[in-house]
Amino acid sequence: MSLKYGKHTRGGKPATKKFDMVMPPKKQNMFLMPLVWAFSDFQCLLHRARLHKINMEGIKPPYILLCNHNAFFDFYIMSRMIKPNRGYFPAAVDDFIGREGALRNLGGVPKRKYTTDLSLIRNCKKAVQDGQIYGIYVEARYSHVGKTEVIPDSVGQLCKYQKVPVVTLITSGHHLYQPFWNSRRRYIKPVEATMTCIYKPEELKTASADEINAKIREYLYNDDFRWQYENKIKIPYKNRAKGLHKVLYQCPNCKTEYRMNSKGAQVFCEECGKSWTLTEYGKLKADRGQTEFEYPTDWYDWEREQVKKEVLDGTYRLECDCDVNDLPNAKGYVHIGHGKLVHDLNGFKVEVTREYDNEPMKMEIPAAMQYACHIEYDYRFGKRRDCIDLNTMEDTWYVFPENCLFSVTKVALATEEIFNEIERKRKEKSAASKA
Repeated sequence: MSLKYGKHTRGGKPATKKFDMVMPPKKQNMFLMPLVWAFSDFQCLLHRARLHKINMEGIKPPYILLCNHNAFFDFYIMSRMIKPNRGYFPAAVDDFIGREGALRNLGGVPKRKYTTDLSLIRNCKKAVQDGQIYGIYVEARYSHVGKTEVIPDSVGQLCKYQKVPVVTLITSGHHLYQPFWNSRRRYIKPVEATMTCIYKPEELKTASADEINAKIREYLYNDDFRWQYENKIKIPYKNRAKGLHKVLYQCPNCKTEYRMNSKGAQVFCEECGKSWTLTEYGKLKADRGQTEFEYPTDWYDWEREQVKKEVLDGTYRLECDCDVNDLPNAKGYVHIGHGKLVHDLNGFKVEVTREYDNEPMKMEIPAAMQYACHIEYDYRFGKRRDCIDLNTMEDTWYVFPENCLFSVTKVALATEEIFNEIERKRKEKSAASKA
């Protein structure tokens, strides 16, 4: 994906009118929806989509629809599954660049990722009042490696108090079709999706928020590489592992970080020389010696455990130069300037000098307020670079680390593990105070 720049970003003060985050959502335009449904039907036929509905008899809007998220292709399947009904759908602010009008007319509601924003509750209530579906991609980002990412506890709390059915939509194969670490499409077939009503209003009355969250996570669990192997889905694409090192950044053989690379069907370590082949059926096989992990998702889980150890012993820290771009509105990005990025157990701190007037700017996000962060691989800004997408209620900054060895995947994992440790200590303290 490339960066689109707004007007007047050089040689003077840039226009910084902000997104309108409080504009009420619009119902999906009834004249546009036949086009959306027709294209979605075509995509389902093209990929021989296997579509299933469970416990959906008599379920009509309004209801809350919770989906996993692997690729843009998810939207086609979702549109096909809810047809002929319509809904409202929170979407990241960067999705609105250059197409805000169209996206709002398709039910899109701008949302800054991983912020504590009451608009989610407000818009859900409006959807219920309007008799619409309220669809949420609960991971709030594409999965890094085709496995379900973090689903926050707030989802269960939201569902409990809306008094409408809760429906899940789990899709498999979409990460394989267009993986986050390499957006080249592979046109696999078949793909699969299952829509399930997991709670009816009367069942929500007796279920706790924790029980609702547990059931949501159970029904939205996905591992695309295991699904591929178990269903014998063959991907003969010769560059099927290209880019996978963006996720698998640490070598399990020599434990070196940031020296992994990939080419063709192989991922390999430039430090120790060990390599692994990603087979046509989604398994990893060491070219020499022991195969440490059969699936990329297992390797990813191992990396999480390595990061968790750093968090627990207090050694995790990233400090480096950075280049910062702002996304104030749908007209595009505004280049702010260069500065310093620090990510540690306290959270994120970015200090940057604004290029047009040399004024200092700062963004600080405490670790206790951010359960996850959004990252991008190979974002184009002069040249392709990885970046971290940081959000407050007012701003979205795309932060590109510079002049250092790093992995944005590790930053994302560390953000989650730091938050988990803070939450664990908070719950322990709360339990002790009640004892």
